[in-house]
Amino acid sequence: MNQWQTMISDLRKQGLTQTQIANEIKCSQNYISNLEHGICGKRLSYDKGRSLEKLWKKTCSSKTAA
Repeated sequence: MNQWQTMISDLRKQGLTQTQIANEIKCSQNYISNLEHGICGKRLSYDKGRSLEKLWKKTCSSKTAA
């Protein structure tokens, strides 16, 4: 599992849908599905990667550390 799959998995465990994640990082739900299943994502754009990381930190980082 790559880092993007892990982040999306963590976000989904917090109750976010693929559509909600997609809206936050400004991409399609299909793209999030592909990332989640490892179909794409080895070379994620800088902007999308930073947006996903920011959303993950806001939503999950304090909860996973507890």
